[in-house]
Amino acid sequence: MAHHAKKDPPRTTADLRLDIEEQSEELASLFQATEDARLMQRPPSGKWSAVEHVDHLAKVNRGYLAALESAVASGRAAGRRGAGPFRGSVIGRFFAASMEPPVKMKVKTLAAMQPDAELAPEPTLAVFQDLQERLLALLREAEGLDLDAIRMASPFMKLLRAPAFSWFVVLTAHNRRHIWLIRQTLTDLDGAKRG
Repeated sequence: MAHHAKKDPPRTTADLRLDIEEQSEELASLFQATEDARLMQRPPSGKWSAVEHVDHLAKVNRGYLAALESAVASGRAAGRRGAGPFRGSVIGRFFAASMEPPVKMKVKTLAAMQPDAELAPEPTLAVFQDLQERLLALLREAEGLDLDAIRMASPFMKLLRAPAFSWFVVLTAHNRRHIWLIRQTLTDLDGAKRG
């Protein structure tokens, strides 16, 4: 889904799984269609390269995945049963909406989320895709749990608490944001080549 048309926010684990699958396919297609040198090249603006965006996504998703796995296990142990549709929280919906493309506002990246300096496209994408598969598995495992009743803190901002469902939505919105930014980076590189 390359055009990133506005769509209704996810309300179920099935909606989230579809988003994650589409994002994995889109990034795989982009990387397959683009030379490694271009994926590693920063645009003239000095912003991140395509591969740096993917490394950033992997770092963010790894942090949230560990927290979500723990929250789902705790929710299961506490008997927090329920089915969607889910709403998340107001703060979660706001946070996710602020991530959606097109990107209007630059966000300062925490040090723990900064991409590494030396990156190769194929292994970087493989790490991201593995994390996507683990998120899909966790969503399947979470079927039958009330993801609105299972609350957790952001692994990067401990004071920010929201339902687990909200964090899944934030992750998919964050992925969309950076896939959009990757497309912008590649477009900027094309423009610099012509200019």
